[in-house]
Amino acid sequence: FGFIIIASYTANLAAFLTVSRLETPVESLEDLAKQYKIQYAPQNGSASALYFERMAYIEERFYEIWKDMSLNDSLSELERSKLAVWDYPVSDKYTKIWQSMKEADLPATFDEALKRVRNSASSSEGFAFLGDATDIRYQEYTNCDLQMVGDEFSRKPYALAVQQGSPLKDQFNDAILKLLNQRKLETLKERWWNQNPEKKVCEEDDNDGGGISIHNIGGVFIVIFVGIGLAIITLGIEYWYYKYKAPQSRVGSADPNKKMVSEMEKQVRDKNGFGKTDFAGEYMNNDGEIAPVGNPW
Repeated sequence: FGFIIIASYTANLAAFLTVSRLETPVESLEDLAKQYKIQYAPQNGSASALYFERMAYIEERFYEIWKDMSLNDSLSELERSKLAVWDYPVSDKYTKIWQSMKEADLPATFDEALKRVRNSASSSEGFAFLGDATDIRYQEYTNCDLQMVGDEFSRKPYALAVQQGSPLKDQFNDAILKLLNQRKLETLKERWWNQNPEKKVCEEDDNDGGGISIHNIGGVFIVIFVGIGLAIITLGIEYWYYKYKAPQSRVGSADPNKKMVSEMEKQVRDKNGFGKTDFAGEYMNNDGEIAPVGNPW
């Protein structure tokens, strides 16, 4: 029983781990665009949503320009042949991404986006939020149930917009340079990131190795112990049955023969007295004149 359970359990476990390794984890925006189990979208009206919308618009505009050029009759055959390609001259990656985002329904607020991420069934299916790297990294610092995946893309520095020709531009530049030289910006970064009281110390995930741990094979020991318990119970029932029930059945089966022997003994006792044979009875009646003979019974 134990060998059969261990063999079947390890075979199913190996098949499960093999299939789980075949699933490629999402580690970049390209991986997110190639799969279909995870929905993804930025916050509606945010800078991230505007970025993807503009990239999709640029791809569409380049395609329209290429189509107009390739169908222009004023071009010579040689020039038109140079435009004849198997695929678009510009990739439609962002067009497909933006279409998937609109189908996934862009969240209206940041809290709604976090709620949809937390309500995901697992890390391989559900919803992924695309947003500003600073906001997402801060949520990862202060929450252990959120994870930042992939590298930053379309990285741009923060800026303060003022009216063109405004004297505030030079004042802001001087103030920012002064904070930078006095290391005030590094102090603020250390305060709000490394020394933040809301920062969570999360346990590291050890499942990246892909090996078999005691948590994977713990079920087989439970099944074996249950089987051993059932075997002990069955053994106790058999022992009790053969000890108290089986001897009574064997004595009952021998009763007919025993009854026949008892009837024969009764007849001998009635004939010779006290259960003795003819020879013993004759010896006793003749007062010792006949030599004693052994009882053949």
